[in-house]
Amino acid sequence: MASFKIDGSTVFISGDISINEGGDLYNFLKDIPFSTEEIMIDLGRVSAWDTSSVQTFISWAKSTRMKVAWRNFPAGFMNDLKLLGLWNNFKGVKNE
Repeated sequence: MASFKIDGSTVFISGDISINEGGDLYNFLKDIPFSTEEIMIDLGRVSAWDTSSVQTFISWAKSTRMKVAWRNFPAGFMNDLKLLGLWNNFKGVKNE
């Protein structure tokens, strides 16, 4: 089960964000109530994902007016992005 939390200008996404949670993930991202210029997306506690969640992130990041910064990608998530050839869509990831 996915969990979404906003703390200031940081969004924490955790849990299973695979296709069963895809609709909730998409709705959460599109409804983020920020008027800030930059937003941080922290995926440090994501436990499961699939290509639908990756596509959702890419689509949302390209459509939002905010600058998106990414933080704390799980190692397996980074490896999957590289294997899929999609790593370049997530520039500047900071792992802390």
